[in-house]
Amino acid sequence: MQDRTARTVGALFIRPDGSVLLGLRAPSKKVWPSHWDTIGGHVEDGESLDDAVIREVQEETGVTPTRFRLIATVRERQPERYGDALHHIYAVTAWQGGEPANICDEHTELRWFSIGEMRGLANIVDADYPSLAELGLAGGARA
Repeated sequence: MQDRTARTVGALFIRPDGSVLLGLRAPSKKVWPSHWDTIGGHVEDGESLDDAVIREVQEETGVTPTRFRLIATVRERQPERYGDALHHIYAVTAWQGGEPANICDEHTELRWFSIGEMRGLANIVDADYPSLAELGLAGGARA
């Protein structure tokens, strides 16, 4: 357990057709193993949230967000198990560098889901992700 609240960023990639990209966390991960999650990770000391989401997306998918916005900040749902954290969720609606690809060992798979399919996932980190994706799709994102 950490003495201070961890800060993370997570990117919900959203296509114009409403499909959303999630990554299946590797079973070896200490936090939420084998669960579908956003693309992202910890914010480094002195790093802005925007810079952190760009860096994490580049490291994990090989693409660079070009249109994105912060849509929610949520507290860790199981702090007794995974430690206290604030998760900053971004809608990413445009990127450069082609299609996002799984280029690291954080996830065993990346997959596009409809919002309805997301609602049916038993192993999703946050059951609010579908609603947040709808918010991100409706509100667009800033460049």
